[in-house]
Amino acid sequence: MISATDVEAELDKQEGTRREQSLVHNIALLALSLVVFAGTGFLNRTWDAVVIIVVVLFVHESGHWLGMRFFGYRDVQMFFIPFFGAAVTGKDSNISGGRKAIVALLGPCPGILFGLVSLIVYIKWKQPVFLAYGSASLFINGFNLLPFFPLDGGRFLETVLFSRHPKVELVFRVIAGLALAWVAWQDNSVVLGIVAFFTLVLVRENYQNGKIVGFLKDKFKEIPLASTGRMPNECIEACLPQLSSGIPAARRNAKTIAARTSAVWKRFCQEPAHLWSSVVLIVVYFGLWLAVFAAIVVYSRTNQHVVIEHRAGADGHTVTVEEIYQGKHKVFEAPLSETGYFNGLSTTWRTTGTKRREGAWVNGFSDGDWKFYDAKGNLESIITFDSGRAVKYRILKNGDLIEVDPAQWPSAIKHVAPKFPAGYNK
Repeated sequence: MISATDVEAELDKQEGTRREQSLVHNIALLALSLVVFAGTGFLNRTWDAVVIIVVVLFVHESGHWLGMRFFGYRDVQMFFIPFFGAAVTGKDSNISGGRKAIVALLGPCPGILFGLVSLIVYIKWKQPVFLAYGSASLFINGFNLLPFFPLDGGRFLETVLFSRHPKVELVFRVIAGLALAWVAWQDNSVVLGIVAFFTLVLVRENYQNGKIVGFLKDKFKEIPLASTGRMPNECIEACLPQLSSGIPAARRNAKTIAARTSAVWKRFCQEPAHLWSSVVLIVVYFGLWLAVFAAIVVYSRTNQHVVIEHRAGADGHTVTVEEIYQGKHKVFEAPLSETGYFNGLSTTWRTTGTKRREGAWVNGFSDGDWKFYDAKGNLESIITFDSGRAVKYRILKNGDLIEVDPAQWPSAIKHVAPKFPAGYNK
């Protein structure tokens, strides 16, 4: 039988091993993880794309890092996670909910700001590197604002709105986890699937921790926050049965119970954000979303323009062709029928000049084999269309085209069924 004394001894042991890491150690961790992250990124991206993603992630996590340092987090560390991204961790005992919410927003905020500035510079001077950085920064930071736990948007909304009541928080986490799982399934994303799985797995434990916090607040009306930053002995004794419940018998020991005790105490010490602070922070949150959408609209209207050309065809007849440019870079070309619908071989390029996709239109509907290329311009997949509807999907693996079962198609392919033909001003 594990007693409160055993748990306290384990807490003492854990506290003794938690020494503040040196600056050299933190820099070494950042550098090593960065090298590994960049190395794995080269597997499917060009070196310049990897550099841009690293810079975007570094700016994002630097915002979190600076916020944590400013608000007194201890042992703050930044590191990159291959295939996932990057993260900043720190010990946050006795940090208010309002400050945690600010830390959550300090990641996307500078990233969106720098992304906007980069797009403005690109519109002014037409340098592709600014377009690439601005687009990546807005996409990554905008994605992080989505209300999915554990993204920044999910953590922010949980802190300012849902963490006040365990049942409301439970519903939010379940919905967010299921939504993220659905996105992962639709896009065949293993990474998002893993995140969604752990989000749902931890829902029950997080709910139970919230109930324990409520029990402590009811039983002990005024609990002094221990100077050691850990739960007092009388509280451990009172809620030891609840702390032990939910932990599988094979893992139920002083170490696991102590870890849960620390999590519960940290949550107990966190004061919810005040009403007006929450209102202001929510306004900032939606303001960041507005900035992302505004940047997309302004960029698309100021940078993209359409050119209609009349060329001599191989048979001597005049062919009308629509061209779309982003800045000075042609990104799309397709012949037009007499009625203005796309009709003939079409090609789409990236602003870097590499081919994105090519295929044929027939009276405004994609038809036949369409080839899709990766960022380096290498063939990646082929989709066969019949009057706009995908009927076959093949991917290139080890030099061979492998047909994919329709049940495994990404949603972007599975649900393509245009009702109207596409064309100029259609």
